[in-house]
Amino acid sequence: MNTQAGDRIVIDGPVVTVRGEAVTSLALVLHETATNAAKYGSLSTPEGGVRVSWNVSAADVVLHWEECGGPAVAAPPDKHGFGSTLVRRSVTDKLQGTIDYDWRREGLAVHVTVPLESLERSPGANDRAPGPGSDVGSAA
Repeated sequence: MNTQAGDRIVIDGPVVTVRGEAVTSLALVLHETATNAAKYGSLSTPEGGVRVSWNVSAADVVLHWEECGGPAVAAPPDKHGFGSTLVRRSVTDKLQGTIDYDWRREGLAVHVTVPLESLERSPGANDRAPGPGSDVGSAA
């Protein structure tokens, strides 16, 4: 997949199956990062842009968010808001992944690594149906 929106937004990566709760978590990460880019980052200026790319290995999906052409980044923010906290928790707790921010002068870069299994697993996929001989549903 390779999509461009007026050269400001470039999206590039292979098709990845995302199921269940992972859809909500991944959508939250992308929405919050895009909102911050529009308010404070590269999408807050007409010259700025974002490249979102991802690749898949045998075990992980690695997503790269790279901003350029926006206001110069002087330093990482002194404090993190509610949205940033939700993003970090979504990646680490819900998706069992990692997220790293690189506050480069030319623009923010975000790197997210998520186990492929966390994206493809359906809700309850680890739940097992009671097998023969189990005492679930039997009178004690």
